[in-house]
Amino acid sequence: MDDLDHELRLRLTKDAHASVTDLSQALNVSRGPVQNRIEKLWQRDVIRRFTVELGQAEVDHQISAFALLRLKTDGDQAVRDTLYAMAEVSDVHSLSWQFDLVVELRVSSLKHLDRALDHIRAVPVVAETQSHIRLASVRG
Repeated sequence: MDDLDHELRLRLTKDAHASVTDLSQALNVSRGPVQNRIEKLWQRDVIRRFTVELGQAEVDHQISAFALLRLKTDGDQAVRDTLYAMAEVSDVHSLSWQFDLVVELRVSSLKHLDRALDHIRAVPVVAETQSHIRLASVRG
């Protein structure tokens, strides 16, 4: 990636809704090269998805939970593929020690959370799960 790719990625991270025209003007490059670079970033898995960041009012009405996953094998790509395909999953991190992954979920109801956890537990390499509902976020 060159400097232009880095700047394009940074601008898309700040505003995934930015138009190619706006990006090309901000980067002082014509539309065609900007569109081509976005496509190449997508193909190289530098950009995985375009998303929406919810406002605080909507976040306050959602249930946020963490699922700890212990896997039967080290080959966790099947689990990761399943998790990344789930709209409820907002983040996935690998862990050391007792559990292999921590998954952050955001849902609209406890029933929806239960269905999402059932979906995760149904993945054949998932040996054990433990779930925790976030009550509050504390920032220092």
